[in-house]
Amino acid sequence: MTAKAYILSHSNPYQSTAFLISYKTDYVLYLGDTGADANEKTDNLKELWKAVAPFIQSKKLKGIFIETSFANEQPDDKLYGHLTPKLLMAEMNVLNNLSDHGLKNFPIVITHRKPGGTREDDIKKQLLDANNLQLQLIFPEQGKLLKF
Repeated sequence: MTAKAYILSHSNPYQSTAFLISYKTDYVLYLGDTGADANEKTDNLKELWKAVAPFIQSKKLKGIFIETSFANEQPDDKLYGHLTPKLLMAEMNVLNNLSDHGLKNFPIVITHRKPGGTREDDIKKQLLDANNLQLQLIFPEQGKLLKF
């Protein structure tokens, strides 16, 4: 196994990391906490998407683990370097365009839904409602195996 690290923004000027993990000829991408490029005033996610797009096109990238910490109602200035369903889908549209529209049925594992009230359910519903790319959205459950 090998991993390549990419810089992410976690509420400027703080940074986080994404890891492109490879095993033989297959890859998975795991992102730590990250804000959307538009909110963070960076191009960190776009640079990451450019790097992994060829792996999506060649079907070597098997899945992406990415956070969606807050529901859409969270104000942009209170995201503190995190994503909402709306922001995640905007980023997935960028990746879809860069990967020659290769994201249909692609596994996206939603991590780091912050608990509180109905927030986790709200995030899930908002993501499912906004899934115009027909992503394979996966909401992991503790103790359940994920296979790609």
